Amino acid sequence: MSGILVIGLVLCGLVLLATLGLGLITLLIKLGVIVREAQKPQYLDAGDYSINQGREVTAEDRRRSE
Repeated sequence: MSGILVIGLVLCGLVLLATLGLGLITLLIKLGVIVREAQKPQYLDAGDYSINQGREVTAEDRRRSE
């Protein structure tokens, strides 16, 4: 009876170690992806924007800008 108990404990220990190992590998991969994405250059928008962008442009505004 004690032989079966020892085999069961050993198998449970192996499953626990395998689970911890996979969790650690997954964590390292996720951290690697985060670091790689953080190292990418930021997107720089080269659009043409003005202070008045939030309101409708009238014909008078268009004449002033020409």
